Amino acid sequence: MYFYMFLFAFCVGILILNNDIKKDQKKYLEIATLFVLCIVSGTRYNLGGSDYSVYKTTFDSLPTLRVFFADFAHLHEHYFTFGFETGYLFLNSLVKTIGMNFYGFTLIHSVIFYVCLYIGLKRYVDNLNLLIIVFLYKLFFYNTFLSMRQSITIAIFLIAMHYIEEKKPVKYFALCTVAVFFHTAALILFPVYFIRKITLSKDKMILANVIFIPTILISFLNVPIMKLFSFAISLSGNPVIVMKANNLISAAAASPIGIFHTLEYLMIMTLIIYNYEKIINIDEHAEFILKLFMILLPVFTLFRGYEILTRIKDYFTFSYGIILGYLCLIDNREYRVLFQLGTIIVCAYGFFRFITLFGSGCLMPYESYITKGISIFGN
Repeated sequence: MYFYMFLFAFCVGILILNNDIKKDQKKYLEIATLFVLCIVSGTRYNLGGSDYSVYKTTFDSLPTLRVFFADFAHLHEHYFTFGFETGYLFLNSLVKTIGMNFYGFTLIHSVIFYVCLYIGLKRYVDNLNLLIIVFLYKLFFYNTFLSMRQSITIAIFLIAMHYIEEKKPVKYFALCTVAVFFHTAALILFPVYFIRKITLSKDKMILANVIFIPTILISFLNVPIMKLFSFAISLSGNPVIVMKANNLISAAAASPIGIFHTLEYLMIMTLIIYNYEKIINIDEHAEFILKLFMILLPVFTLFRGYEILTRIKDYFTFSYGIILGYLCLIDNREYRVLFQLGTIIVCAYGFFRFITLFGSGCLMPYESYITKGISIFGN
């Protein structure tokens, strides 16, 4: 636990430093923070629950690219692929071809994720380190320790999403297509492009909340709302997609998204509505980010009974940190400090709660293969 305490404190310290330096100097501290997180995520040793061993088994079983392509039609028969998508398997095989082992793969995976995070989100924030604090709480462990396939699709989306604002559908859909080859959950990204056609307003946000907040009762009553979408299964001829879709709509609403997370979302929503005019005027990207945030409203209300929808919400949870950054800029310095302090306290609670509860504390103690003298090359 001491390692994680130091890591969180380090990120908070950089956040505080970044409040009082020139804008063109902020990037150095931001990059330094992401570099540290990249090393922590990328060199973790046997941390990530059962997912870690599954990913390692897949990597170890796959051949180099020459055999990969020669045996392409029988990959799922001859190797331990666990039904993983072709793009993810290709990346594994590519890394193995250049002589790296699974430990090298986790490092490359981490570099890809954090580079895309920085490139994709820097344009939307004044102080990326505030977003990093929120990231530590909401996404750090799940998307850099556990879910190695979906985290790649999230990275791709972060690079692609500005094409929505710029009205470049070909580039956006091309990147989304690439993402689907890493995780089929990325299919949700295709209709996201059309949010640009929606005109947002304070009244529309209030109306959406009036409609969706009462639907929280549906999750408490265990109504299988997802079965209403069963007709969509037949639209795909892909057996993997069909299987996953069936699992999604038939899942019993026994493991809902925690009510704390719903209340947390609605608290941010309240702050947005109260400060709507100020937020919209503070940044040219603000309306777009608010639209991404609004996508999460049905996930945390009508569909919160389906824990599997966590895979959908993670694409848009970055909007939390961006919006909290906007809120820090709408008033004086004292307000900003108080608001950042509140954000740090909530995020610290969530960060350390995840560490202690996930897998009965299986993330502790943190271990890196660097300290064990393990090479990233060879077997």
